[in-house]
Amino acid sequence: MKWHCLLPVACCLAFSAHAADKACTRSDIANAQRSIDAVVTWPQLRKAWADYHQCDNGEIADLYTDALLRLAVAWKNADQLAADAGKDAGYKAFVVEHLKSPAAKDDLPSIRGRLKSSCPKGDDAFCAELADSLKAAATPSLNLEPLKPIGAPK
Repeated sequence: MKWHCLLPVACCLAFSAHAADKACTRSDIANAQRSIDAVVTWPQLRKAWADYHQCDNGEIADLYTDALLRLAVAWKNADQLAADAGKDAGYKAFVVEHLKSPAAKDDLPSIRGRLKSSCPKGDDAFCAELADSLKAAATPSLNLEPLKPIGAPK
């Protein structure tokens, strides 16, 4: 195989990776805060994520989690969530990650109940997949390793 044939592909991949690594600026943080605080619908959450996902850590991540939980607990127009997550694997991963957040633990039983009993028509596979991914978040992990002995007193 000729290596020069792979050069254009490598350049395209490098450019794509660089574009995806957009830095989060101070202006982005301020705009993200305002945008996420105003989220009351699934399309607004999707837009806030699309515009400011590069800032998804720290305080902004907490705001995303809060907005997602508000929507997931209310569970209105959940078909829009399923549609958006079905179109964009990155957005779907964002939703799952934030629903697995420790801040979401108190709301998980309610959300799992809605996924099982109020799944939008035609979105059963999405609801089942989301419910399965949340099972691990709800199950506390136990450390069953034996304790290591403490050194002898001196």
